[in-house]
Amino acid sequence: MLDLPKKQWSSILERRKDDRRLQRREKLTTALLVKISIWAISIVVIASAVTFLTTYNNARERVITVLQQDLAPTLERNQALFKRIESNANILADEFLSQYDIARTTEDITQRFDAWYQETSPGVLRLKPEFNRGIAVNSNHFENLSAFLGPRDKSISDELKARVIAAQLTLSKLGPAWRNDVANTHFSMPENILLMYSVDSPWGLLADKDLVITDFSVVKSTLRNENPERTPNWTGLYYDISADVWTITYQKPIDLNGQHLANASFDVALGSLLSDLTQKKRPKSEHIVLNAKGDLIAASNLAQEAIVERSTLTSETYDEPLYQQLSHLVTSENWTNKSFILENEIEGQLLIIDKIAGPNWWHITAYPLSDIRKQAVELPIRLVAAGVGLVILILLMTYWLIQREISKPLHEVATVASLMGQRNYQEALSHRAASIKARGEVKQALDAFKTMAARFIAAQNELEQQVESRTAELAEANKQLDALAHMDGLTGLFNRRAFDKDLNASIESGKSYYLMMADIDEFKPYNDNYGHEAGDRALKKIADCLRDKTPLKVYRYGGEEFAIIIPAAEPIEQKLNELRDAIVELAITHEYKQADLPVLTLSMGAAPVEANEAAADAIRRADRQLYKAKNAGRNCVCVQEGIVDS
Repeated sequence: MLDLPKKQWSSILERRKDDRRLQRREKLTTALLVKISIWAISIVVIASAVTFLTTYNNARERVITVLQQDLAPTLERNQALFKRIESNANILADEFLSQYDIARTTEDITQRFDAWYQETSPGVLRLKPEFNRGIAVNSNHFENLSAFLGPRDKSISDELKARVIAAQLTLSKLGPAWRNDVANTHFSMPENILLMYSVDSPWGLLADKDLVITDFSVVKSTLRNENPERTPNWTGLYYDISADVWTITYQKPIDLNGQHLANASFDVALGSLLSDLTQKKRPKSEHIVLNAKGDLIAASNLAQEAIVERSTLTSETYDEPLYQQLSHLVTSENWTNKSFILENEIEGQLLIIDKIAGPNWWHITAYPLSDIRKQAVELPIRLVAAGVGLVILILLMTYWLIQREISKPLHEVATVASLMGQRNYQEALSHRAASIKARGEVKQALDAFKTMAARFIAAQNELEQQVESRTAELAEANKQLDALAHMDGLTGLFNRRAFDKDLNASIESGKSYYLMMADIDEFKPYNDNYGHEAGDRALKKIADCLRDKTPLKVYRYGGEEFAIIIPAAEPIEQKLNELRDAIVELAITHEYKQADLPVLTLSMGAAPVEANEAAADAIRRADRQLYKAKNAGRNCVCVQEGIVDS
């Protein structure tokens, strides 16, 4: 190397100087990135701390609000039920007084009582069983009624008979309206009498002959000596032996001119109601229902059967720790608010407390505070993580921009300068950088690449548009072909192929449907006398009418037969009769039919589609209903075994 020419030594030394300049440039770029990173991280740390402090409490309150919102529908639903029952009791009492006013002036009221009631044992009368099974008397229909007139000191006066008949008529009129809200509706009277409307139990026929209802707390609480203020009341939880259910009763005393006539009453079965109140809204929540004495009515961590087996659980008979603490709170605190929150009143628990008016219960939801804190901290952590991620992204973008906008151009300038310093012009030209001040060649190269890229992108976009256009055209063609394959050419309705496909799909879905089959009455004489062209026009009119009158799919099953698959939730008979009436209103003249109505009509039959059955079986059962409609005189609807005709 010592023998190298002087000129080569000079070139080597120059290149080393250039390398040192490039290293200083790289150190400058690195230092710039380090400074930006330090400032960015500092800002993120400060911003994260501020964000965490400001959002944690808000997030915590939101978590608690969500817990309350989870409970709100259940509590509102049950509060509304109790209020509705209290309101209905007023309606029941008013109707009784109206019926009583009429009964006192009705001449044959005693004869009605004697005809409707029978003595089943000495001193005990009961309403005849047919009033429970269902019986029509004069213009009144009685069903699901029973009555028990137990042992009493005095004989039954005409006034008491009028009272009993008035209560019976009132229950017959109003009882069915409330069957979904309450277990039963009844009137009790201080003369050891109780009349009941109940779909489930004929209580009056089952009551023990020696029963004295006024000896028990439920009816006893309405007597004038027990309730001088004459206020309506909810009873405590008790077990109804005859109905085999846990129940509470709402009673409204009915007085007239200082006389206690009766009590308008409702029994509320508590099985589904308590299950609703104690159903867990969140995995770690516990829901407990206590009465004002602190006794356990229901709890999410205890099966209702366990409460039934041991009657109402008290702090003396049930030693579960959470219940013990809650029972103590209820009995020791004089709570006046209807809804409030207690935190750490029981260690580690947030308590959401709501009063259930009516039975005067407390619904308490216990939720671990640790879980609330965990959920509340999630939002701040997410915000901090998002901030950190954003800063990292910005740093990466900054690094990329520095590399692209500073490092690479400087490297090109340094390289060209080095080549120019070495007088290696040919190599300098190959780097496309002829001048330090102007990056003309670099810019032109970038512009050329951009132009090429733009052309490639334009060509690709044009190709994608062509493919998309061809795909859309093909999809539209397939759609039209599918429509042609599933539509009836004459009527425009769905054809038999579409019907078979949709019927099988309905059966496989597991949902409840009805299959309706319809047939134009006496259509062959119409074709024979008016011609097939007229018959085709009539088919089109009837098809258009059916399609316009229902949002459901209408199928031409074949010839003059039509079909509709109807969800079971629809009022089937009403819907079908509306369609049948609409066909009659078309007034398509048919003077050659045997029926009196000289227009084209439809007969319809419908049957439920059973799960997992063959489509042919569903069609066969619907056809049987159609034949019944035909045999019943045509122009009518037959659903199951019943026929609703014009």
